[in-house]
Amino acid sequence: MTELQWLGVTEGWHQDPYGRFELRFFDGHKWTPYVRNGEEHALDEPTDPLSPSPPGIRRALLDEDVLLVERFTDLGRRWSDRSVHRPDGTRVGTLRRAALLPGGAGADALGAREQVVNDVVELVDVAERPVLTILVPMGSARTSVEVRGSSGEAGRIVQQTVRGDRTTYAFLSTSGAYLGELRSDNWMGWDLRIHDSNDHLVATITRDFSDLDLSRIPRPDDYVLRINPPLLEPLRTLVVACALCFEVAVRPNEPGL
Repeated sequence: MTELQWLGVTEGWHQDPYGRFELRFFDGHKWTPYVRNGEEHALDEPTDPLSPSPPGIRRALLDEDVLLVERFTDLGRRWSDRSVHRPDGTRVGTLRRAALLPGGAGADALGAREQVVNDVVELVDVAERPVLTILVPMGSARTSVEVRGSSGEAGRIVQQTVRGDRTTYAFLSTSGAYLGELRSDNWMGWDLRIHDSNDHLVATITRDFSDLDLSRIPRPDDYVLRINPPLLEPLRTLVVACALCFEVAVRPNEPGL
């Protein structure tokens, strides 16, 4: 049995784990070159078709299906570092401002202009290794947030208005393919839902601790990201990035989130 089979990826069309098309065909053992956008079919060779751990599945911190995130509660400050924990209370990472000096974390991947026009935030693991980077535009409406994984760009989180004046946030791949979206019936509340491109519920962001051991939760203001596995890349990285930054990036002007 392959790793993807063990994770429940069945033969058929699935979200393209490489982010280049909407769908890619999995033959039951590996990703194939058969891809499509809507009804338009094409051929696109997988980046590494023989790899036992394809890019569609991420390891370590991004593999966690439940994360407790420290809230951004000091509204008088532009930024404060926040920690990320497992449900058992162990810290798995920190969300912090990226070091932008030459040789600092994130500096080698960002150009000078990007550093000037964006707030650059990164998630690092307990060994201080960058896991993902979030570029938040400064001085304008934050309607598009760029997310980069440790090996390059993962995609964007883009504000959109649908069905009249209802706001959602779309997750787009580097090629612009629609991967899913963040939804809420009340943006002032804590019932945030993430659906994939097939409208399946893949993750939630809530303050519902009913299935967790409250004695292990380090702070009462934490919130919870729950991911329904398996969730492939690049959507998984975008979902984690959204959960980490939505208070200050996705909905930065809504008090009380």
